[in-house]
Amino acid sequence: MNKKNMVRTAVAAVVLAASLPVFAYTLGGKEIINNGTGTRTKFGMTLYKATLGVVKELKGASETQVIDADQPQVITLNIVSSMITKDKFVSAVNDALDNAAKAGYSIADKPAYVALFSNIKIVKGDSFAHQYEPGKGMTVVYTTGGKTTVLGTVKNLQFKRAFTAMFIGPKPIQDSMKKELLGK
Repeated sequence: MNKKNMVRTAVAAVVLAASLPVFAYTLGGKEIINNGTGTRTKFGMTLYKATLGVVKELKGASETQVIDADQPQVITLNIVSSMITKDKFVSAVNDALDNAAKAGYSIADKPAYVALFSNIKIVKGDSFAHQYEPGKGMTVVYTTGGKTTVLGTVKNLQFKRAFTAMFIGPKPIQDSMKKELLGK
């Protein structure tokens, strides 16, 4: 390989590494590893990237095993489109949770989750880490403009299951994203 191609390869590797989500978590005393990263698209446009982090024992597990597990877990959403607004986000979450309910998951805590977003503005570049810890619940951590804020915690394992089912359950937001999150 000549010097010019080596430089191109090195630059491509750096660009690729910079575009991948950073994923290093420890929750509930357990290391969380990346199970998969998926892309949410609509009308051919990329809206956000989602990353599913699980404990090592669940890496590559079935959708049901991941959804039902009372183990630390992280679902991070990175907003990549300026078309995502708070109202559109909340509306999409409401619809997706309703689909999870149709698949048999409890969404009794949906109002508590939606209320977490009442005082924020969502813009391109924002991210939301949904960090589930057994006995504590699912804490939503919001990052915008380099500033990180804990929006709150929904303290119900059943809601974690419904939230996870939105992405990888029987009626997911997007089938291709489900496959990516499950590492398929």
